[in-house]
Amino acid sequence: MRTTFNYCLRNGLLGVGWRTNSQRNTKNWDEYFNEASQINGNLQICKYIQKWVSEGDLVWTRDTEGQYYLARVTSGWEYWTSLEAKELDIDVANIFRCVFQSVDIDAVPGKIIACFRATRSIQEVADNKAREYSKYLWNKLSNEQTYYIDKSAYSDIFMMLDDEETEDLLFLYLQSQGWYVLPNSRKGDTMSFEYLAIKPLNGEKALAQVKTGEAALNRDDYVNYPHKIFLFQSNERYDGSGSKNVICVSRKELLTFMDRSLAWLPKVFQTKVALVNQ
Repeated sequence: MRTTFNYCLRNGLLGVGWRTNSQRNTKNWDEYFNEASQINGNLQICKYIQKWVSEGDLVWTRDTEGQYYLARVTSGWEYWTSLEAKELDIDVANIFRCVFQSVDIDAVPGKIIACFRATRSIQEVADNKAREYSKYLWNKLSNEQTYYIDKSAYSDIFMMLDDEETEDLLFLYLQSQGWYVLPNSRKGDTMSFEYLAIKPLNGEKALAQVKTGEAALNRDDYVNYPHKIFLFQSNERYDGSGSKNVICVSRKELLTFMDRSLAWLPKVFQTKVALVNQ
């Protein structure tokens, strides 16, 4: 796998296999399909690349060591192989050409990371925040204003952060307040809270719940818990009267924390703040 990815980097391309017997390079889809379909049958991934990947698109990828790359597509589909690929038996032939920029792991949004699945060779990242972030990041890494950034929907940092990043921000804020968050408590099937926190000085426990956008939080849903409850709604949409154990963290508190801590926060936060403030 490492040999294959290094081959792609050296040659400025990404792609999949499904080689033909003739190994004839072509940009003619019908010519390739007529030969390849008789050998390989299902060519759905190749069809996807041929139909949907176009010059100017941005593609996220990563190598076997977990290094992420953002790639700008510079061509449409083509069937292309080389002497090097034949000698190394590299099964990458349905390709598109691109230029790569390496990206630090803490600058990759959670929404992007979640899209990497073993069962998917390529898929669309259907998220407007991720699209605008990727365009902005490419401009920054390439030091060129290649893409126009549509900021009309992201005038506020909490509009730009995704759900997991907002949870992470509260996570870090609580730790700055002396609470230790248990990573193992952060499960996708825990519907009523995001994670459990403990204060080591006295063993006090607390639960945290986060909502973004227009999804309101009702304080009264948490009054019967035996522990302290930290709630955060990015637009401060709260219902109910609650009780002493229910604490609503304000936008101002998290914004102040973010501003004071920006120098050490993960790069995804730094980049998104810069995007919004641009």
